[in-house]
Amino acid sequence: MSTYDVAVLGGGPGGYVAALRAARRGAKVCCIEAGQLGGVCLNLGCIPTKSMLHASEVFHQMGRAAEFGLDAGKPTVDGPAFMKRVSGVAAGLRQGVEGLLKAAKVDVVRGRGTLTARDTVRVEAEGATQEVKAKAIIIATGSRPVRPDFLPWKSDRLWTSDEATTARELPESVVIMGGGVIGCEFATVYAELGIPTTVVEMLDRLVANLDDDAAKAVVKGLKKRRVKIRTGTRVVGMKVSKSGVTAELDGGEAVKAAVALVVVGRAANIKNIGLEALGVELDGRIIKVDDRCRTSVEGIYAIGDCAATLQYAHLASRMGVVAADNATGHDTRDSRNVVPVVVYTHPEVASVGLSEAEACKAGADIRVARFSYQASGMARAYGDTEGQVKLVAEAKFGEILGALVIGQHAADVIQEVALAMKNELTVEELAATIHAHPTFAEAVLEAAEVWLGLPIHSTG
Repeated sequence: MSTYDVAVLGGGPGGYVAALRAARRGAKVCCIEAGQLGGVCLNLGCIPTKSMLHASEVFHQMGRAAEFGLDAGKPTVDGPAFMKRVSGVAAGLRQGVEGLLKAAKVDVVRGRGTLTARDTVRVEAEGATQEVKAKAIIIATGSRPVRPDFLPWKSDRLWTSDEATTARELPESVVIMGGGVIGCEFATVYAELGIPTTVVEMLDRLVANLDDDAAKAVVKGLKKRRVKIRTGTRVVGMKVSKSGVTAELDGGEAVKAAVALVVVGRAANIKNIGLEALGVELDGRIIKVDDRCRTSVEGIYAIGDCAATLQYAHLASRMGVVAADNATGHDTRDSRNVVPVVVYTHPEVASVGLSEAEACKAGADIRVARFSYQASGMARAYGDTEGQVKLVAEAKFGEILGALVIGQHAADVIQEVALAMKNELTVEELAATIHAHPTFAEAVLEAAEVWLGLPIHSTG
């Protein structure tokens, strides 16, 4: 039996960060992982999909070369080489995580962990079993793709995001079941590469959890790339053959494709890890935690997808820091109310805080201001003026309640507003901050000036 100060169950973006933070705090730490270090994010999610999205964007931009006075000829796609690069990017980062844990003297324990006591984890691997004891345990077991029971999962023609990011070849055509964030990102990739793509969503619009302006921008971008969209429609059946799949829709229509990509959500990995026996309280389908990431059982913490409704790697990492600090005797809190959300479609969409509709529903007295990328010097230099910055702020004092950015580098631009919100800055203070020119970020300054009624490059 091995004994530690902190044992982390899971080596994803929450788990390995928690392990490293605890080790930096001087604790003796182990990280228990049955699969690959880096978790879903690094191996099957964030990193592979963004590698795919950037490559498809490059290909798409090559087709626009003439607009910039360039002659690139007619580009072609090498599917195996495309996917080989994707796996290579993930492998390089995975090796980096392994190196960081080794340098921090974190013991990596290979196998599947189950809590058997408040301070004990049983680890099973290849028929062998060992026990790990720890003063504190951090649960970071992540999530997995939902696989609806009525679909024929034995066929290799049915993919989840796991298979889509690890395939050796690109599909000849694809029908995507699920029009949420993940579905729309994959639709962007395939459509930009010239692969016939259909998205089927049972709700009345794609990315239904987003601000109306954001959802409209995503749909417009997909249609521009010739994605076929079926909203308000359910997939009620799926037939597979050696040559492809046929998705049967509730309106009687059938969609044929080489592959069906099913991305209808992710489920927290909380079953069969010992929670029930220890009395760890749940909040619906996730583990209930407070602002210190403490569970209902003293000494046990939970972070990431298994303990948060927002399933984002960056949130998991932050929760990992918070949990590790508290597990090592420090007092760190985070209410997790300022979490940037990004959809890496083209155009890119990013938001933080409350949407305009959410702020109104909450009864806040708000003022909303927008600045269009049409008036952005950098956007025009890039030849990509689809987008805007929208600020939502309390009308009297200018407290920033939320923001939306649509367009190039939205994921980077939103960070400025997130920082401002975290530190309770006002719209006026945003406007008083000198922004470099030309940048996409100065659109935040311009929107702030519009909000104040003092627009410079806009009619307001």
